[in-house]
Amino acid sequence: MKVVAGDCHAISAPSHLSGFRRPRGQGRAAHQSATDAVLVVDAQGMILFANAVAGRMFDRQPDELLRAVFGCPLTNAAGTEIVVDNPVRGGIPVELRVSETLWGGLPAVLVRLRDVSRRKARQARQRRAQKLEATGRLAAGVAHDFNNLVAVLESGLRLLQRRLGGDPATASLIEEMLGRTHNGAALAQRLLSFAGGQSSGVEMVDPNERIVSIAGLLNQTLGKGIEINTELDPGVEAVRIDGDQLDIALLNLAINARDAMAGKGKLFITTAGGLLQPVGETGEIAPFIRISVTDTGCGISGEILAQVMEPFFTTKGPEQGTGLGLSQVYDFARQSGGHVQIESQVGEGTTVHLFLPVPSTETPGGTR
Repeated sequence: MKVVAGDCHAISAPSHLSGFRRPRGQGRAAHQSATDAVLVVDAQGMILFANAVAGRMFDRQPDELLRAVFGCPLTNAAGTEIVVDNPVRGGIPVELRVSETLWGGLPAVLVRLRDVSRRKARQARQRRAQKLEATGRLAAGVAHDFNNLVAVLESGLRLLQRRLGGDPATASLIEEMLGRTHNGAALAQRLLSFAGGQSSGVEMVDPNERIVSIAGLLNQTLGKGIEINTELDPGVEAVRIDGDQLDIALLNLAINARDAMAGKGKLFITTAGGLLQPVGETGEIAPFIRISVTDTGCGISGEILAQVMEPFFTTKGPEQGTGLGLSQVYDFARQSGGHVQIESQVGEGTTVHLFLPVPSTETPGGTR
């Protein structure tokens, strides 16, 4: 039985083992207290010792690992990364460090395996944040130019209004066009808010009321082929967010769901309150509410699922989408102190969970 899966071709097996030494901390007690997974492997690759961390890493009792074959050639590699096959968690990226040692007076190899999955996840979040920052800078430039264009259009329309305002039909048309320029100015402001990483209209918002309010718009937007169902938890707490950005996030999710269902299927919007979630990198537990949008569409494969939050990533055609919808949802959640989780299965549909923190009711004096 091999206990390691993954690409180990970067590690070459030594032709012979010589010059072994007993490292400090050789005793079983020292290895059992280590924070890394520790294995002792003989010259044939057979495991002679496994500590408790190794047992958890392979989802086995440490004694069950004894006499198993460590399925990767070993040498004095420093910081090589491999993948450990865990039946529950799947592939776990680990950093492999090996050194020559003695075990029971015979030559052996001391193997240390450090779980780097959290570091990998943190690096992925950092890359995503960097992409969003780059997108924000691009949005700021576009918004600035667009704002200037809107100002020119509005000035020209005001001039036409003064010269041609005597004709009621013309006056009405100019007023309509002026209204559109105001919409454009509001769009530019939202782009600038996105670029600055800030929400311009933060307030206490009842999520259920907001969902009920936007449901009518969704009915008109998504078309007759989409059946919209809401299940709203009456115990959901108010959250401190930009309500307009929540509307945009829900609209983006609903449109993506419609496209995934090819215009025909069921859309579910649900809420839940009183949930405890970790906050940021500290892992401190705090109360959150959850807004979930579920569709009965085609689903998303695992390979694509890892990229859907990236700016400009889209599986749609050039004329069908920009790839900014889900990145806007992610950015809104991040700015609000929350996070996003996606569950999907090909052929069965997708659920996007939006977690938003419940504001603390503690006062500066420490009372509630």
